[in-house]
Amino acid sequence: MRMIGRIFADDVRRLTSNVAAIIIVLGLTVIPALFAWFNVAACWNPFGNTKDLQFAIANDDEGYQGSLLPMKVNIGDQVVSSLRANSQLDWTFTSSEEAIDGTRSGKFYAAVVIPKDFSKTMMTFFSSDADHATLDYYDNEKLNALAPKVTDQGADTMSAQINETFAKTLTDAALGIAQTVVDQLDRPEAQDRIRNFNDNIAELAGTLTQSATMLRSYGSLTDSAQTLLDSSQQLVGQADGNAKDAIGKLDGATDAVSDLTGAVDSSIGAVGDALESSSSGIAALGTRIDTLMGDVDDQMTTAAGGLDQLAADVRTQASSYGTLHDQLQSILDSSQLPADSTLRAQLQDAIDRLGSTRDTLDALAAQLTQTAGNVRAKVDANSQDRQETKDLAAQAKSSITGLSDDFDTTVKPGLSKVAESFTSAATQLGSAAATLKDALGDLDDTAADAGKQLDTVRDMLDGSADDLSAAADKLSDFSTRLDKALTSGSMETVKEVLGSGSGTLAATLAAPVQLDHKAIFPVESFGAALAPFYTFIPLFVGATLMVVGLKVTMDKQRRQDLGNPKAWQSYLGHYCVFGLISLMQSTFSLGGTLLFIRVHAVHPLLFMATGWLAGIVFSLFTYTMVAAFGNVGKALCVLVLVMQITGSDGAYPLVVLPHYVNAVSPFLPATYAIRAMRAAMCGIYGNQYWAAMGQLALFIVPLLFVGLVLRAPLLKFNDWVAEKAETTKLIG
Repeated sequence: MRMIGRIFADDVRRLTSNVAAIIIVLGLTVIPALFAWFNVAACWNPFGNTKDLQFAIANDDEGYQGSLLPMKVNIGDQVVSSLRANSQLDWTFTSSEEAIDGTRSGKFYAAVVIPKDFSKTMMTFFSSDADHATLDYYDNEKLNALAPKVTDQGADTMSAQINETFAKTLTDAALGIAQTVVDQLDRPEAQDRIRNFNDNIAELAGTLTQSATMLRSYGSLTDSAQTLLDSSQQLVGQADGNAKDAIGKLDGATDAVSDLTGAVDSSIGAVGDALESSSSGIAALGTRIDTLMGDVDDQMTTAAGGLDQLAADVRTQASSYGTLHDQLQSILDSSQLPADSTLRAQLQDAIDRLGSTRDTLDALAAQLTQTAGNVRAKVDANSQDRQETKDLAAQAKSSITGLSDDFDTTVKPGLSKVAESFTSAATQLGSAAATLKDALGDLDDTAADAGKQLDTVRDMLDGSADDLSAAADKLSDFSTRLDKALTSGSMETVKEVLGSGSGTLAATLAAPVQLDHKAIFPVESFGAALAPFYTFIPLFVGATLMVVGLKVTMDKQRRQDLGNPKAWQSYLGHYCVFGLISLMQSTFSLGGTLLFIRVHAVHPLLFMATGWLAGIVFSLFTYTMVAAFGNVGKALCVLVLVMQITGSDGAYPLVVLPHYVNAVSPFLPATYAIRAMRAAMCGIYGNQYWAAMGQLALFIVPLLFVGLVLRAPLLKFNDWVAEKAETTKLIG
């Protein structure tokens, strides 16, 4: 240790022996700090100056005048008005030609052109063939790497502004009509208009209530389908081998569900598939009957019991068809189809066939029971009973097959048209429809989940029905209050009911959700967030400059003057001055970041400790690489520096970078230095800080191994490389 201290003291004496050496040491100390401070300060709040980015807006919108609103709507003009009050970017309002040409020339960073049919396309929101309105967005990606990303945010802001403006305009216009009526209440004809308005509100409430009732009917239909599916699976399972096919068909019943109308179609589709499964089960009855009755002499008791079980299963089928018959009859009776329409007649015919099928199954069950009794009464099976039973089974199969085909061609399309009559009312509750889409989009393809998915459909239908009922209740309550006000004869009361602030309500409906941002481990600015990256990359640069500007090895004369120290003593003793300069670099850089740049650190002492440990590791790395590998070591230092710029998790999250960067990152010391400094700056969670510091310190172990063990055998090789390089008269 004495020799190591002697070498260190001699190095310090030599570095302070003249002004030039002192200036070099001061330069090595200051350069990393200047690098860090300059970049942190420059990046402190770049997004706060986006108002200087010129963003061109060209409005060619011609507006929309139609029957949907009793006024002309120009969404483009309203967007322009809103953007004039927005200081996020330097919005420049110009013509479409100048906007596009200015973006090409670099005058504007980006441009948005609102097309002529913008308002018209927006208003297709209310039609069956709704289309998405589009904006023409141009950006000059040649000007700057980050500017297009910032202007993209401006385009997103504009898109959100348009959506909010659209919703506010429509709501404000609709409520404005009501406000106009309020303003005209003092006229003689006002009361009649208000009564007509109230009648329409009451009618709408009734329509919503009827829609809710219909949805609950569809929910009951789903229950019937579930019962039919269960009984069909049981019956087909007894028929040896048909169960998997039936389950597969039941799986398909839930596959195409995507929205409220899709939920109804899915329920009807499940019933259709269940009919096919039921047909397969009935088809297997003939074989099952022959099997049970074929060996009556030896298995009379078993055969009779099997026939009784078949009779019970068939009765369950008959009961399910009866329930399905009643549900479909209820839906048809409550529909809005004309009494003399062909569709109603076709639906009624299909429903009647359901009843006929139920009666046939009841007769089959009775015949099965009777046949079982005959089997018990006599040993020889009555061949006539057997044939009659098989004939009834064949008749039932034929009936069910025809019913299944008719269900696909008539009932299913008919019920879909019935469901369409409630689409307009259901549209008013888009959130309920979206919920149905999300739930129904997740339906599984396995038979084991078929019943669960039908339950999900039922729950969604019930939820939508509840939403419709709630909306109907609100409208009904409003209608009741308005009716009472009209009955009282007080126009002031009527005004109070109607004129409750259309503008405020429109704004609320346009933007019903506000984002409450709660930062966890907050950082005061963008520059502060980049401070760890812009601190440790310069420190590594400073460590690299040290091994370039200072000699890593001692010449023969100096070793003799010091008493010929051993190789490991020379390595450790000479490193001490590099370590001292690295501590000076870290202290000056991180201290200035806290005191001069004013970066806030929750744990300032840990903040400084991170810099000190990182400085030791960085300087030991560069010192060891050059001491062990010579000029090749300098190249390795530069290579690691380059990799740390991207792979240290300092700027971009590693998860968005290529796989090879993620693979290299754990082997870079700056990765752990940056991680530890972030914890010291923003706050520590668990043992994150100490784990990062420990991982950073682990780099010292392999570096000492290289410097103390591998360095000596490599000295001759390094001398040979240096000698060959010197012969070129170009490489030093």
